[in-house]
Amino acid sequence: MQNAIPFLQHGAALGDKDRDLLQAALESLPAAVWVVDREGRYRYVSQTYARLLDTSAEHCLGKPMEDVMPASLARIYRVRHQQMLESKSRRRFEQIWTVNGEPRWFEVHMNCLYNEEGEAVAVSGYARDVTQHMEQQEAARRIQGELEKRVAERTQQLRVINEELEAFSYSVSHDLRAPLRQIAGFAELLGSRLAGWRDETAASHLQHILDTTRHMDGLIADLLQLARINQSGLHKTRVDLAALARDVVAQLRCDHPTRTVKVDLPESLHAECDAGLMRIALDNLLGNAWKFTGKQPDAQIQFGSFPRGEQTVYFVRDNGAGFDAKNAERIFGAFQRFHRASDFPGTGVGLATVRRIISRHGGQIWAESAAGQGATFYFTLETLN
Repeated sequence: MQNAIPFLQHGAALGDKDRDLLQAALESLPAAVWVVDREGRYRYVSQTYARLLDTSAEHCLGKPMEDVMPASLARIYRVRHQQMLESKSRRRFEQIWTVNGEPRWFEVHMNCLYNEEGEAVAVSGYARDVTQHMEQQEAARRIQGELEKRVAERTQQLRVINEELEAFSYSVSHDLRAPLRQIAGFAELLGSRLAGWRDETAASHLQHILDTTRHMDGLIADLLQLARINQSGLHKTRVDLAALARDVVAQLRCDHPTRTVKVDLPESLHAECDAGLMRIALDNLLGNAWKFTGKQPDAQIQFGSFPRGEQTVYFVRDNGAGFDAKNAERIFGAFQRFHRASDFPGTGVGLATVRRIISRHGGQIWAESAAGQGATFYFTLETLN
């Protein structure tokens, strides 16, 4: 057998059939296999390896690497083989070989072979064509680079948009609110001048102007708050949400001293969050619950939490007017209102603000309700490991 592995015959460990089976197994591998002895001569070459070098396995046996491999590769492998024999080490690397005039990437593994005395007597190696894999990696890198470029461009665009939003906020704050307040001021002045005048229609018109300007001023204030949510920094600390809720409820009782509302709050409820933003969120959620229980003689509001897997789910529940469940997704959009303003006044921006705050905390918010049966708003915050 011309292409056998002579050093494996040492000690007569293998018979002819065993050697045939071993060689058949090596030839079946989807890789180019070779063995080079201490003198740098080929002791075994698989047909796949020979084809890579555009020769035959028989031609390679017994010859030094310099007579078979391209000169540039032979110099590299001669040095590597010598280093491995001296250090008794393994090596793995990727390298380009030219096959049929085409550059191909190969993953190469090399290892020392030893005799019974533990002496390194040869170096075996196998090379696997990984060109397709390398091309896919390169394509993935190009795609990643393109995505990073696009992200950078989008980030710059968002920076410009945020700057424009800040300018818009300033304009809304100063350029729009000033004339609005002038309208309200002149309407109040006119009303005082006409005090006692019995034209009820004129008085009604004046009151409508005042109510409308107050509503618009409140709407502008809510829009400014919504715009500032994304612009402000997020400073997470350990916050007692129950204490924030007690402050909100105390202010609601102060603002509506004639209301009797049963409010159920936990003693403490800690979370990692931005205290300022979560105060705004609870102000809107509890304020909504307070407002929509306004026609309920036995008004009840509850704030609490429960575990769900590794997360904590927080909730605000009331027994007020509720809303149709089909509107549960739309309710968090700006200017979404499902009740008449005459029944429950408001701007329709509060829940959009809450959703943005929860989103900035990496959480989710959703609602469950039915018309006339109260509503429950659930939210989560990002879990910090």
